[in-house]
Amino acid sequence: MAAFRCTVPATPANLLVVAQLDTDGRIAADHRMVVGGELHLVLTDAEIGIVETLGLPVTRVSELQVRDLRDDVGGGLADIATGFVSGYLDGPGVAAAITALAAAHPTLCALTTLPEATLGYDGSLASAAGPASVQLLRITTTPASKSKPGILLIGGTHAREWMNPLIAIEFAAQLLNNYDPASVDPEVQAITALVDGLDILIVPVLNPDGLTFSVHDDAGWRKNRRNNGGGCFGVDNNRNYEVYFGGAGSSGASCNDTFRGAFAFSEAENRNIRWVLEQFPNVLVGVDAHSYGEQILRPNPAGGSFVASEPVSAADEAIYAGLETTLRTAIQSVNGNAYSLGTTSNHAGPSDEYMFFAHRVFGFNTECGLDFQPPWAQATPVIAEVTTGLRALAEATRTLTVTTPAPLSVVQCIDRTGSMVAFGYESAARQNAKRFIDLLSLGDRTAVVSFADPAPGVTPPADRARVEAPLTLLDDPGDAATMRAAVDGIAFGGWTPIGAGMIASAGELTGAAAPRAVLLVSDGFQNVDPTVATALAALPAGLRVYTVALGPAADAPLLQSIATSTGGLFLNSPTALDLHLAYNDMRAGLTDQGLVVNRIDSAPTIDIPVEPDADELTVSVSTSSGTLGRVVLISPSGRAVRVDDWGVRMSGGDGYVNVTVLRPAVGIWRLLRGARGDRGDRGQRFARPVASAVAAFVRSPLRLKLRLPDVLKEGQSSTLEVRARFEKHPLTAPRVSVASVAHPRLLLPENLDPDRESEKLQGILAKHARLRPRHLTWDGTGAVLPPGFSSVSIRIEGRLPCGSPFVRVVRRSVRVV
Repeated sequence: MAAFRCTVPATPANLLVVAQLDTDGRIAADHRMVVGGELHLVLTDAEIGIVETLGLPVTRVSELQVRDLRDDVGGGLADIATGFVSGYLDGPGVAAAITALAAAHPTLCALTTLPEATLGYDGSLASAAGPASVQLLRITTTPASKSKPGILLIGGTHAREWMNPLIAIEFAAQLLNNYDPASVDPEVQAITALVDGLDILIVPVLNPDGLTFSVHDDAGWRKNRRNNGGGCFGVDNNRNYEVYFGGAGSSGASCNDTFRGAFAFSEAENRNIRWVLEQFPNVLVGVDAHSYGEQILRPNPAGGSFVASEPVSAADEAIYAGLETTLRTAIQSVNGNAYSLGTTSNHAGPSDEYMFFAHRVFGFNTECGLDFQPPWAQATPVIAEVTTGLRALAEATRTLTVTTPAPLSVVQCIDRTGSMVAFGYESAARQNAKRFIDLLSLGDRTAVVSFADPAPGVTPPADRARVEAPLTLLDDPGDAATMRAAVDGIAFGGWTPIGAGMIASAGELTGAAAPRAVLLVSDGFQNVDPTVATALAALPAGLRVYTVALGPAADAPLLQSIATSTGGLFLNSPTALDLHLAYNDMRAGLTDQGLVVNRIDSAPTIDIPVEPDADELTVSVSTSSGTLGRVVLISPSGRAVRVDDWGVRMSGGDGYVNVTVLRPAVGIWRLLRGARGDRGDRGQRFARPVASAVAAFVRSPLRLKLRLPDVLKEGQSSTLEVRARFEKHPLTAPRVSVASVAHPRLLLPENLDPDRESEKLQGILAKHARLRPRHLTWDGTGAVLPPGFSSVSIRIEGRLPCGSPFVRVVRRSVRVV
């Protein structure tokens, strides 16, 4: 029978008629859509007759043709085949179905047995007696990596909810059976895009023992089949996760339907889900399918009857709300069922809150349908609407942007005078300039400016600063390579026109959107025009200049005044290795990221604390001497981060390595380092590496404000004030510990030329190196610092509103006159 692409006037009455006909199964209008004022749909001759009988005018636009009559296709389906499940299944039945599906599509999926078997089925079906395996179906075209965003679907948590394992099978079957890269059918293309672009993880039945018992022995059975003693059986697997474990909404009585178990993760089923989430850090969205009630539940900042509020950040709440709307809208599009929205924080220990708070996964519990085990004719529409919602949610996961840092425009202004070579700072300056470029985010803009006067009295003022690389948008890895090459191309030599560098840097930022800043590094004294005063007067309002005084001979007071007058940050860097730490502090000051580690260290293992709601963790290791050897970052679950993991970006150069992880898990991460060839497996130690600068940046809603005087009079007490907030919530005054180091300044003879008198300079430097710095430890109040500049290292510890600890480290420079 012929079928036609048709249009019908999209009046409200017509839309209701077509929807009802589709619901009744009299026509197949599941792909209908409204374009302008017309309803577009595909109908057969017989369906057109049914519609016209009810008084609706139908316009035949074009006839659908079989493939052999067309020259514009390479094959494919005219419609998405559905109905891959045909009846309720017990545990062995689900296992057989998913095994057959995997066997039919070996290039698209892999079936894995999760680490722990169940305690065992003990009912009337003799063939199912004993422990059962819990299966994981992974659908991906790139099984060797975890570079794609992941979505996790769990079915069969509660035994009596018979539809949910079938939803998992149906979802997998729709994806696998309709995958066709050659198709021109839009819906087939959409499914193909999901398979190509996602890592799809499906646990079709988490609790096979309970499901089999419910199907064959006790239809109302809910829990697993743990023998609790005293004639009581089963633990509620959706009360056994660690987040909020033991709170209201769960029971400690082992005969109750909501018995939570003896302790969190007491059950093999729950430990299997923990294993999946630990092994697949690319999972961004998770759904634990339940029934019934037509609800979508998830963590909510407003909390519920059990928890008054939950620490869901504003940024995550916006993402959650978008995903929730996508799922709800797609479900509603099938049968018109508008699922209500709610929260699982009405009870304790559920999967969605564990997924979100422990693994940064946007977790949902869906409650589908209006019965645990409805007649099959009522179950199939529910399965169809939920799988439609899952496909939409998967598409939202595929294109999900989980972190959107504000773009930054920054110019590195580098002193390229001869003294940088004479003092031995050239290599460290190049290295950190390149490392800084690699630490910028895609979407940032950066430029490189250098300043020096190679021929005083001859070089025109306009030529005393050079734009090594103009302001460039970093939207491709090749852009960073171009910028690094520009740094390598800097030729050092000449006198010190700091003002010229400032003016040229400001010129590069003309028209750039805020925030914008200049990062200026110098080891010398301004001795060539234009003066710094002239440059400051020419700077546009709002342009912050961050300055680093490199080495003991730099004009630190001048560089400090530049930063103070423009709202930037000044740091004194007595040595080349200190420059690495200073660059880390500068990056933290320029961005919305806080430092949790920033120190010189040679330990093979360094702990890195990450608080909840962190959007990004960046670890940078760098050294001015020797080689770094192996650098491995270990997640709190003990898994080594890989370069091809989703959300991981690694970069590096001579003497430095950077690793960025999006949406890092809460807990203690570990950095392992060692000589090349040393093994870095879990549980093994590396050999002690060379001393290097180690930094760990965390971007989260945590914000700190510090008040520490930049300049003090001799004998005046120094007092540090710290205020902390998490989003809009002020935090209790954190604990503060402070250590300061006063480095003696180096006064060079006025007639010394570092470019030409290197032997005399080296002798002066050798004498200066024998001078000992002065150390002081204090609690943030009442310290009297010695004259000169002190480098102040501050450690701040406190607790977030949810009770989790946080750490920040900050370095500042204070001048005592």
